[in-house]
Amino acid sequence: MRAKLPFFLLGIIVLIISACVIPNNELKIEDFSIYNGEIERASYQVEIARNKSSRRQGMMFREELALNQGMLLDYKRSAKMAIWMKNTYLPLDIIFVNDAGIIVKIHEGAEPLSTKQISSESKVRAVLEINAGQVEIKGISVGDKVTYPSFDR
Repeated sequence: MRAKLPFFLLGIIVLIISACVIPNNELKIEDFSIYNGEIERASYQVEIARNKSSRRQGMMFREELALNQGMLLDYKRSAKMAIWMKNTYLPLDIIFVNDAGIIVKIHEGAEPLSTKQISSESKVRAVLEINAGQVEIKGISVGDKVTYPSFDR
């Protein structure tokens, strides 16, 4: 019985260390483009938040985001959505995309740390979060189409 105790304690220590080291929510990074007709307005490398936990986390607690990066919150179904900026330190442009891959609403310059709800106002499939100012700089507008594998039919 005494000989088993050190192995038991070693096993517990290994479990604790591995829980601290192994990320529990890795996000896949994919290409995401926005088009107006045949003209590409913008291209980003986006982290895809596909599950409830990663969508809930969103961009919270991040202190920087490269200009060519963003996050796509993919809800995999069409519904009215609302997000907030609680615990989000970066100002963001929020782009709501319907099931057909069409941008239906844009909220520019969402205020960091705000608990104000930002609503899609209509049914959407996904929400794209990018650095504030990108919508204006890239000329992104309602009616533009996105290309991302989930929206391709």
